[in-house]
Amino acid sequence: MKPIRQMVCALLAVTLLIPAAAASPGSGNPLWDVQGHWAQKEIQEAVAAGWVDGYPDGSFQPEKTITRAEFTKLLLDAIHLTPDSETVAWMTETATTKDGRYSEKKYVPILNDMDGHWLTTQGWTDAALYSGMVVPDDYNGKNFRPEKEIARYEIALMTDRALGLVYPANQYAGEDLPFADNGEILDWMKGYVHEAVQAGILEGYPDNTFRPNQTSTRAEAVVMIQRMLHEMEQGLNPSGITVIAWYREKVDLLFDEVQILEERRTTDQIRLQIVDNMIYANLRDIYDLLQQMMVDNNSPNAGDGMLNWWPIEQKSESFVPNISNYFSYSYRMGDQEYTWKTRLESFSVPARSLYGEIMVPVCDLTHPNKEPGEGWQAGWDGNTNTLTLYLPFQKPLFVGS
Repeated sequence: MKPIRQMVCALLAVTLLIPAAAASPGSGNPLWDVQGHWAQKEIQEAVAAGWVDGYPDGSFQPEKTITRAEFTKLLLDAIHLTPDSETVAWMTETATTKDGRYSEKKYVPILNDMDGHWLTTQGWTDAALYSGMVVPDDYNGKNFRPEKEIARYEIALMTDRALGLVYPANQYAGEDLPFADNGEILDWMKGYVHEAVQAGILEGYPDNTFRPNQTSTRAEAVVMIQRMLHEMEQGLNPSGITVIAWYREKVDLLFDEVQILEERRTTDQIRLQIVDNMIYANLRDIYDLLQQMMVDNNSPNAGDGMLNWWPIEQKSESFVPNISNYFSYSYRMGDQEYTWKTRLESFSVPARSLYGEIMVPVCDLTHPNKEPGEGWQAGWDGNTNTLTLYLPFQKPLFVGS
């Protein structure tokens, strides 16, 4: 019976991928059952965006419950972490985790019950695991139970991960929540529920309960993902900003001597976002540009560095070999503190997450720097709307080190 059950589950899952417009030939009214529904607007927007579809008969079935597998696919598709995406490929290649207290190792996540499931055969399981949207240790025995109806607390967990809120959620773990059923929420989940509610993704009920174990419908799932996207995509791709990169080398670390080698217009190479008068830049874009400029300027160790990805911790670290530890950094989503050249520094706001990648704050428009500084502190010219990033490379402290 098991193979038959898997085939039925796979067939049902495939219906999520069938375009609604091609459904119910001759009906002329795709998604006919969302007309007048409380979530009609959000569902139609999701369909237009391409990350959710209807069933072959032209329906959406908004009140049907949604499984863990179905929600995972919708979430990943909504934030562009599809199995064939370049971001997922980078995450898979560089995924890192702890090996003991101080050392690191390749991150190889495993779920024990996903072989042959449609989520796996279509590539969504690996995308979920290597992006960190699904963490095996969150599930008993590392069994995902993909056909289990997803509970509200799980949606809080996964949408928080999408928003890069793992760090702040962990700081709130075990704290009481202002819900009448606070005792029904496991301590390790309380921080995630708190962050999801603060972000406006989930809400309590009129009787002041949260109902963490209550299942969700397809309509509710779409609405919660839409709310998450609204929070995530604020100020995306601002227009009218020119981005300039200064590539500089410190030729003498002892006397802090700097040599400017190149100034490059990089407007199309750095993804930007403006939220609450703070300009954020994509960390991997910055790092890729730095590596490119190192190669173009024949710098020592050009191309040897690597920006890695820690899916569980939602952070990235980099260390370029053979230049001591003066050029290493670590950024974590949801955290204001970061390490730069072995020093602990901080932003005024936490790093954000955009489609699974880290967006670092580079310029506060309420009191911007005129000149760029270290740690991706950009300069800003308000007259020309020009953002200038300082991309430093430091030669080894000792020749041949």
